[in-house]
Amino acid sequence: MALAVSFFIGCSSKEDRDKYDQWYGSGSKAREEAALVKLQSDRKVAAEQATAAAAEKAAAPAAAPAAPGDTSAAAAPAAPKRKPVPADVSALLNKHACFACHQAYDKVIGPAYSEVAKKKYTPDQIVELVHNPKPEHWPGYPPMAPLPHVPKADIVVIANWINSL
Repeated sequence: MALAVSFFIGCSSKEDRDKYDQWYGSGSKAREEAALVKLQSDRKVAAEQATAAAAEKAAAPAAAPAAPGDTSAAAAPAAPKRKPVPADVSALLNKHACFACHQAYDKVIGPAYSEVAKKKYTPDQIVELVHNPKPEHWPGYPPMAPLPHVPKADIVVIANWINSL
């Protein structure tokens, strides 16, 4: 057994070992820590911007309501709508451990579901990609493990929710 393992490891190219280490070995820890630091930083910046916007709104004089033709209020950038995850979909995502790598609107390890929705996959395509992932569709992300044990009916429910984002 040890001979077979050493032969297999010896046959792997340095590039393959480096890729494996980046995504699953010690490199993954550094990547995860960097992602967490960036996420915390992004949340802090967003909170500061929200606080500044609230302070600016409170400091503005309580003037008469805007005229019908006034577009100054509409010119302010609107925050993107974030729909909550329905309870039935959330239960399926937890059951099949999808939330370990994906979130609705935030990149974790894999792409956010809102990014997947932008690809406009059909539910059948999403079923196929869950059962047989294609890493070339998502460069820059670690390859997803095939999940053939996830029932098609569950994936279709999740896929319909993804496409509603």
